[in-house]
Amino acid sequence: MHLFILGATGRTGVLALRYALEQGHNVTVLVRNQAAVETHPNLTIIEGSVLCKTDIDRAFTAAGTPVDAALQFLNSPRASDGPWAKWHGPARLIADSTALVTEALRNQQRPHGAPKPRLVVLSALGAGESRKVAGYFVRFMTDHTNVGYTYEDHNAVDAEIEGNCADKVAWTSAMAVFFSGAGVKPVKTFTATGTGFSMFITRESTARWMVDVACGKFGDEFANQRVVMSN
Repeated sequence: MHLFILGATGRTGVLALRYALEQGHNVTVLVRNQAAVETHPNLTIIEGSVLCKTDIDRAFTAAGTPVDAALQFLNSPRASDGPWAKWHGPARLIADSTALVTEALRNQQRPHGAPKPRLVVLSALGAGESRKVAGYFVRFMTDHTNVGYTYEDHNAVDAEIEGNCADKVAWTSAMAVFFSGAGVKPVKTFTATGTGFSMFITRESTARWMVDVACGKFGDEFANQRVVMSN
């Protein structure tokens, strides 16, 4: 398969990139600094902005084959991981780049009879309707710290993803709980308003599950779904 990844130099995205290449997939990434990504025979690296339509379109055509699935691992940047750390913006980084990727997926020329392209977006517990089951701590963090800026972006993606994808793109919003620990562990999935999830998941587990969804390992089980995921 040909995968397109945004956020491939981030802590979760880099794990997804590594796993996708290990599985033998062809991957295209769009990054600010080409030197930040290690080369690979199956990897096409494009330098540019995730908020520039021209750069997105150029990345989609660079490998010469249609993109089968896109994965979004971007995060709204802050000065550090601390919840009160200064937010650097820009606003709607995740939402607007996701919209551009969705448009590129819809508009590309695909072989007759080919399945719908897939879009898998990393979100977070507490975004959209999952706020109902997120618990007091998550709601406090989103309402009273600079983490809230990131959640505004996640909420924008959540509100717009169905309209942007329409019936042309099969989308999945992966609402991860808190990242903690390391290694690959079994992933448990829940609806956006379901209960019973643990509060932690490893980045490796998240990255691999999202790549597997993008590659159709689970068929259409998670197509057009908001999925809370934990270990």
